Amino acid sequence: MDKRPNILWLCTDQQRWDTIHALGNPYIDTPNLDKLCSQGVAFTNAYCQNPICTPSRASFLTGRYPSSINANINGACNLPEHCTLISKRLADAGYECGLIGKLHITSAWDDYEERMDDGYSYFCYNLASGHHLRSPKNPYVKWLAEKGVDWQDIFTTDEKHDYHWYREDAPVELRQTAWLAEKAIDFMKERKESDKPWLLSVNCYDPHPPYDAPLHLVNKYLDRKLPDPIYSDGDLELNDKLKDFFFQSAAHPVDDKARRNKASYYGMIELIDKHYGRIIDALDELGIREDTLIIYNSDHGEMLGDHGLTHKGCRFYEGLVHIPLIMSMPGSIRQGIQYEGLAEETDIVPTIAQLCGIEDGDTHGRSLVPVLRGEPDEKPRKFVRTEYYDTLELDMCYDGLREPGEAEVGDGVDSSYATMYYDGRYKLCVYHGSEFGELYDLKTDPEERKNLWYEKEYEGVKNALVLDSFGATVKFSRPGQSRRGRY
Repeated sequence: MDKRPNILWLCTDQQRWDTIHALGNPYIDTPNLDKLCSQGVAFTNAYCQNPICTPSRASFLTGRYPSSINANINGACNLPEHCTLISKRLADAGYECGLIGKLHITSAWDDYEERMDDGYSYFCYNLASGHHLRSPKNPYVKWLAEKGVDWQDIFTTDEKHDYHWYREDAPVELRQTAWLAEKAIDFMKERKESDKPWLLSVNCYDPHPPYDAPLHLVNKYLDRKLPDPIYSDGDLELNDKLKDFFFQSAAHPVDDKARRNKASYYGMIELIDKHYGRIIDALDELGIREDTLIIYNSDHGEMLGDHGLTHKGCRFYEGLVHIPLIMSMPGSIRQGIQYEGLAEETDIVPTIAQLCGIEDGDTHGRSLVPVLRGEPDEKPRKFVRTEYYDTLELDMCYDGLREPGEAEVGDGVDSSYATMYYDGRYKLCVYHGSEFGELYDLKTDPEERKNLWYEKEYEGVKNALVLDSFGATVKFSRPGQSRRGRY
């Protein structure tokens, strides 16, 4: 019997770090994620390596920075270079690997995405709940039909775009998160008696916009009077200076629409908690909970009205780059730990590799196993970094992020290149080709309200961070290459 752990990898799309009750948010209900935190290690200072889907996912599936594998563009048509996904490496080592939901390593048309040699022998692909609903290939639509439901009964109809929103009264049990849970539970049941360990990657589209939670949950969180998004009068002026670096929403002050969006976003996360909780409960029912490593993460965050912005783009505020990361396997790793040290999503692959007994490969991350086991960490992470290299080309900005009647945004936007370097206190954001930059002291200014870039007393700090950031960029820019043997 192969004693290597199974891996249940639960990923969300565009979830902020500060949306879990057990980790400090008193307004949101996440009982299953709270329980997961109590049964494992929550990394409370984990960061993504790009604030957009494709580069981030390519990064955390390979353990490398996006630029080093040519995975910079969201929804690019070409596959990443010089890389091997962790699913492929596990498959080569004897694992059975499955995917349910989103992959998004390349662009998707007609609910199909060109695949690389990804290692998934079970591939149940669905990019997004509201995409490609007319496609005969869409497994989520087929599932609805099997239940006697026409997708047009629970989605809005839009003849102009092949993108749709859930109706306010769309039942909780018919949403994409419910479909994912059912498929995941079936996968695990079918492999209960297998001698082979497995990896199952479950990827929901929530809480990615549009903000379309059930009406009863929207009203629930509106009634709770959630704190308004972070906003100062100077944000509009600041965002005007960087309008060419963020174009998926026009900056605007906090209003009732922003408050409703936040309430709906919280409702979507509550649904994730409900249905992902069903998957975790199934592990207990099958008697394989202690044999299974659970990983919970998100590809990036969401501005959610902070600093006058919504959605995502070329910025590095905490709401956008600081993400949830939880790992749990009772009996093998510590429980009830909130680790405050720095972590990156590049660290996930070397952690999996060590726990599963395979080589960690040519990765940029570092194994988190010492933290998980409470062992001395001889080389704690000194910084995290995030990239944005022309990630959202203008023609890649799809209409699905715009709500009905919302004006077109992004006209005239230039290519954007930027990097973030954070050492655990100071966060440096460089917008390459621009004279403007950002420097925040998160110890004294956790809401990133005061930009220290131009402050004379911080020139030394800024210059030192610029050098450190440049050095890290050069170090990690090398693509994966085979070493030539001696001759």
